[in-house]
Amino acid sequence: MEDDHDDIPMLLSTHTLSALHEFLKDQQNAQDQFEKLRSRSEARYSENNDKDGEDWQYDQNTSQTIAEEILINVANNKSEEYFRIACISTPTIFVKLKSLIRKSPNNNLLRAFLFEYDTRFDVYGKDFIHYDYKQPAQFRDAALLKGTFDFVVVDPPFLSEECCTKTMITVRWLAKPEACKIIVCTGEVMSDLVERLIKARMTTFYPQHQGGLANEFRCFVNYQSEVLKWNNDTSDS
Repeated sequence: MEDDHDDIPMLLSTHTLSALHEFLKDQQNAQDQFEKLRSRSEARYSENNDKDGEDWQYDQNTSQTIAEEILINVANNKSEEYFRIACISTPTIFVKLKSLIRKSPNNNLLRAFLFEYDTRFDVYGKDFIHYDYKQPAQFRDAALLKGTFDFVVVDPPFLSEECCTKTMITVRWLAKPEACKIIVCTGEVMSDLVERLIKARMTTFYPQHQGGLANEFRCFVNYQSEVLKWNNDTSDS
């Protein structure tokens, strides 16, 4: 005899169906409102970035180049596992990365987090984590996020040995052991410290800022890249 109970979950009253549809509609409206708010935030930030040019903000070419470099590594990742990206004190790269991720065919397997002191970016909800380099391992979900990131891009907020050292503690905290690719953008004077702390080497790529900086700024990576080449990968010819 067939089991008629299999059909029971499919039998919903008109009232229940109406309530379910109303719930789903409200949920979709809330999501649409959030997306509009986030898009406006991105547009305002991008506009301010172009017009005001705060010294610490990267120009469009720099943020585009680094964001695309991250996604190239995602594309080269043959596994079907979730790919987690940490942007530490790099809001311009994070904003660009989020816009590119939404267009990526692998967007369902990608998630980028911004670790940032500036609370303007809390519009990104759980993808924003308030971060103070002075407390390198004290932030929301620190224990859960430890050793879970496939890629980290970081720009220590101040050009000092103390700031760089503490920020690299955060990098090592978040990075997957032996399996995390790292991009560091900071002053050339930090090159020895960066190489010593996370084994990242200087590249031929020069990050540029909207307002320009007096200090020589460089990019460092801990892996071989076709775009962000190590200095000794190129010749003078």
